[in-house]
Amino acid sequence: MKMHLLQHNSFTTVPALLSLALMLAASGATSGAAAEFPHPVAFDLGQSQFLPGDSITIQRVTGTSPTIRTGETYCVEGTYALASSEKADLALFATTLSAVATPINPNQTVRIEKGSGTFRLVKTMQEPGYLHLSFYPVPSGSSFGELYFGQGNWVLRRDGRGKRQASPRSPNESTSGNSSGRPVSATGPNQTLLEYLGDPVEPPADMSPAYTKDGLIKAVQTAARNAGITLKRIEIDDSEYPFLVGVICAEGDYPKLKDQLRKLEGYSYSGSVGGDTHNAMNIVPYQVYPPALFDRITHRTGLRMQLLHHKLTQLE
Repeated sequence: MKMHLLQHNSFTTVPALLSLALMLAASGATSGAAAEFPHPVAFDLGQSQFLPGDSITIQRVTGTSPTIRTGETYCVEGTYALASSEKADLALFATTLSAVATPINPNQTVRIEKGSGTFRLVKTMQEPGYLHLSFYPVPSGSSFGELYFGQGNWVLRRDGRGKRQASPRSPNESTSGNSSGRPVSATGPNQTLLEYLGDPVEPPADMSPAYTKDGLIKAVQTAARNAGITLKRIEIDDSEYPFLVGVICAEGDYPKLKDQLRKLEGYSYSGSVGGDTHNAMNIVPYQVYPPALFDRITHRTGLRMQLLHHKLTQLE
């Protein structure tokens, strides 16, 4: 009888010990996270834009300081819903106004699958900037959903403006565009837009030949040949990095070209601006972008593609 009772107690004690161990481990992990980021960080939400069914929600921000400033590290936790794609990269970045080298830390990004879930991302502020959480297509491409947040002057608002005060407008500056015949204002809302876009990006000194004008033309010609089609025209926008590709093709041929572009080794097709015959695109993988220029490149590329498409439509 004693042996039976001893065996019975041993079976009931093991789960209890395991539960206690797990509780202690969880407590230790929580304490470690709290010690690493001990300060709750108050924040305001800014501009957001998502495809139908997609969303990002911030539940908590903690950091090494309660104030968002350079030199401090912050942990952002929350939930996401992804319905528009099978998978995506969810990233924590900051849109800055200069080109200071800020390598991307693995803790800033996470690969997610279609559906919903939680995330925990960590970033060190290397310089002042507009913090944002964004969805990026896999394997590469410009963001297709974003949520800006921050403190004080560093919140990109829903109307596209930060809270920073613009320089006073000169009496000679136009506020209504070029129709007046006077120079376009470089202050106020225009200044904020220009700051968001940043300066043109010079090609890296070590840029791969694959992403030069000749390299892109050869790549598109290869894709067209593999698709069994003949392109009417290829235009390359090499005004800044990355160089963009514009094509004019016969009706019904672009879907065939698109399929072959996706198969090109060393390139990445993630969409285009255009229709059935005139299309502008970027096939340079985002993984090769200089990390310090990532945000500026993605902000400028979408607009540049629209401009290239407009140019293509004027050629025929």
